[in-house]
Amino acid sequence: MENLKEIEALARGGDAASQYRLAALLERSGQREAAREWTRKAADAGHPGALYTIACELLAVPPETMRVDEAVGLLTRARDGGGAAAMRLLAVLTALGLGVKQDWAGAVRLLGDAAETGHPAAMRELALLAESVSGRRWAGAKLLAAAARKGDWVALAYAARRPGLLSDAEAAMARASLRKRAVDFISLDPLTEDRTASPDVTVADLVSAAQAPAAFQGAKETLHETPSLYRIPALLSRDECDYVICASAPLLTPSLVVDPEKGAADHAQYRTSEGALIGLLDLDLMLVSVYRRLAMAAEVEWGNCELVGVLRYRPGQEYKPHRDYLPEDEHDYSEVRRSGQRAKTLLVSLNDAYAGGATVFPELTIEHKGQTGDAFVFENTNGAGAPYPETLHAGAPVSKGEKWLLSLWCRERRFWFWA
Repeated sequence: MENLKEIEALARGGDAASQYRLAALLERSGQREAAREWTRKAADAGHPGALYTIACELLAVPPETMRVDEAVGLLTRARDGGGAAAMRLLAVLTALGLGVKQDWAGAVRLLGDAAETGHPAAMRELALLAESVSGRRWAGAKLLAAAARKGDWVALAYAARRPGLLSDAEAAMARASLRKRAVDFISLDPLTEDRTASPDVTVADLVSAAQAPAAFQGAKETLHETPSLYRIPALLSRDECDYVICASAPLLTPSLVVDPEKGAADHAQYRTSEGALIGLLDLDLMLVSVYRRLAMAAEVEWGNCELVGVLRYRPGQEYKPHRDYLPEDEHDYSEVRRSGQRAKTLLVSLNDAYAGGATVFPELTIEHKGQTGDAFVFENTNGAGAPYPETLHAGAPVSKGEKWLLSLWCRERRFWFWA
């Protein structure tokens, strides 16, 4: 039990760590204005956590009101003070070119600096990013195990199923910890491969391995010519799919659709899934790397893509027949005038352990149900921007298990200002 009066006395005496701790306690008790005031005091004193918190507030707003330069300045101060969370967010901004020069190698170096501090999420992120980019599974196993032992729940989920990465006792404790967190959305079944983590792989080695994102080399399988529909087997690995699931699971809410009558997103009975959008503050370099590869698979500029969305369908849930191109109404809620129509849709099957749930195109007599990591891309409009009404499609009801699906809508013109 913390002594609030003692913390407050230290805070009033100018101790920055106590000021930031007091702000957290006040926020938890609902005293938000007082919490903000103490956070500002701690930031003025140079506390990395406080600087990071204020920077996040400046970025957690609509794009036109973001104070990006100010946020970057705060994050830079926090980084210089050893703030690992600030290093991770600066890495994302650097990869995106938001407020700073776009530089993937520089972004990876920032992530490496965060991992060197012992920050568990940064360690896990770098380990899996290096494996994803290099194509060398187990390259980051040593760092992944270290992050798991520090309690990072995503690292625990990966490490618990890799034979030999944790001791039997550690793996059992990891599974118990994950059950308490209700982590039932990814499979913890052990992998069939049996590899031993190399003890001599360093953070610097992993930074080097992740420096240059691999070029997209997927093989297209054409399913329909006009409108174009095609499949790309194994665009994402199982580890990458699980990473997207882990990132999106805490963000899930009942799915929304655009209601032209209201000029806003709303709930609808014909879409009964849960969904999440992975926003700026939810991104990390692993997700940015996936994001860019998705755009390459869809053959579009990644700045034309909307936020990555993730859907979860449980038994009985479905998405009834609909089209993905958007209503052009007076509200222009969907920003068609600015960025054009949704020219293409890309879907990735994040898992395949379920029954039912196929994506069905009744007018084209096409039905698709992918294996884990398979991508499916289709055109919604022609080259002149005219919609293809025959792209009417549905997500059939799931009859058993859970279906996890990534969706990415690609506009005709630039959508996100940072890319």
